[in-house]
Amino acid sequence: MNPVADHCRVDADDNLLIRWPVPLPDGERIVLRHGSSGAVRTEALTGDRRSVTLPVGGLATGAWDVLLDMDRPLLTDDPGFSLDGLRAYAGRPRDLAVRVVRRPDGQATLNVRKVAPHAEVEAVHPRDGEITITGLLAYAGPPPGEGARLVAAARQSEGTVTRDARLDGTEFHAGLDVSALAAWEPALWDLWLDAGDVHARLATFLDDAPGKRGTLSYPRQVTASGDREMTVRPYYTLKDELSIACHLLAEDDGT
Repeated sequence: MNPVADHCRVDADDNLLIRWPVPLPDGERIVLRHGSSGAVRTEALTGDRRSVTLPVGGLATGAWDVLLDMDRPLLTDDPGFSLDGLRAYAGRPRDLAVRVVRRPDGQATLNVRKVAPHAEVEAVHPRDGEITITGLLAYAGPPPGEGARLVAAARQSEGTVTRDARLDGTEFHAGLDVSALAAWEPALWDLWLDAGDVHARLATFLDDAPGKRGTLSYPRQVTASGDREMTVRPYYTLKDELSIACHLLAEDDGT
């Protein structure tokens, strides 16, 4: 029976750390095998044979099987991540992300994928005539300087609304005045964080919960614009990106 690892995660330095509650047999080794190319990377267990650290930076994109001696899948009861760990990992500049995925049967695999900077949304508060958003600038590292802007770009016109954002390292805090959005014609607005030379789309990817559209909704705010009333409401797109819908009050369909 394969021993079950109680820790199997990739740290912010791109090291795969695996630990077991009991020592493994002498001579045991960890093997990573690329699913499409068959390439392998190995690391022998030494010392007390209860843990191993394997550098995984620079692995080819795709799925990697995690094995014991080429023929036995590594089993783990560790989900492979914590939200704090994912935030620390995304706080570093990188173009490849490596993550442990645990299958329903407990087998561990590595998923290596290309990533680009985005503004990870962690909280949205629509109230008192504003939409306040906080989160983390992911995969870019702290940008030079302190200046940042939240930019709302109308999807089908050249309309833009901008407002200064506060940046503390990689954490951001920004807001938009709903009346500034409602002053334009009804529109869908896509949101971006400009920090240094980074133009990052606002989205929520790190929480491991895709499919927010239809399951997560925010209250609308109603504001006057000239002789009409507009509703302004944040919403998630099918790609889990954060946008804002502005409609005439009589035409608001709950988007």
